[in-house]
Amino acid sequence: MIRDIDPIEEIRKHPGITAGSLAAVVLGAVAVVYLTQRSGPTRYQRIKTRIDPRGWVDTSELRDRFHDAVDAFRHRAEDAGERAGELSRDARHRAADAAYDARDRADDWFRSARKGSKKALKKHGKTARRYADDAGAYARDHAREGGAILAVATIAAAIGAAVLESRRPDSRVRRIVRF
Repeated sequence: MIRDIDPIEEIRKHPGITAGSLAAVVLGAVAVVYLTQRSGPTRYQRIKTRIDPRGWVDTSELRDRFHDAVDAFRHRAEDAGERAGELSRDARHRAADAAYDARDRADDWFRSARKGSKKALKKHGKTARRYADDAGAYARDHAREGGAILAVATIAAAIGAAVLESRRPDSRVRRIVRF
C-alpha cells in the first residue's frame, strides 16, 4: 500500500511542531544575519572575544611578571652561589690555618719528645740498647719468618723505650696519657 503524503495536511495535523520548527528556523536566520553584520569586527568575533577566557587575562602583564620572577630567582640564585663560594673559601682558609697550626704543634711535640728521648737515652741508654740489641738479634735469627717479625720487634723496642721514659716524673708520655 502506497500512501501519498501531503505536506499541508501534515502541517494541519501537528500545528505545535510546525510552529516550533518554523520559529527555530527564523531564529537561526536572525542570528546569522545579526552575527554577520559588520560594525568594525563582526559581532560574532566580539562575542567570542568576550567569552574567550584568554581575553580575561592580560597576557603581556602576566608574561612581564613571570620574567620579573625569573630574573629575581636568577639573581637570588647567583647571590646564594656567591655566598656559598665565599663560605667555601673561608672554610678552606680556616682548614689550611688549622692544618698549619696542627703541623706546628706536632713539630713542637716531636722536638720535645726527641729531646726527652735523648735524656732517657742518657739515663736509660744501656737498658734501651740491650732491648734494641735483643730485638735485632731476634730479627736476625728469625729473618726467614718475614718482615712482620722485624716490625713487631721494632715496635716492642719502641714500647720498651717509651715505658722506660715514662718512669721519669717529668715524662712527656705521662702528660699524654693524662688526657
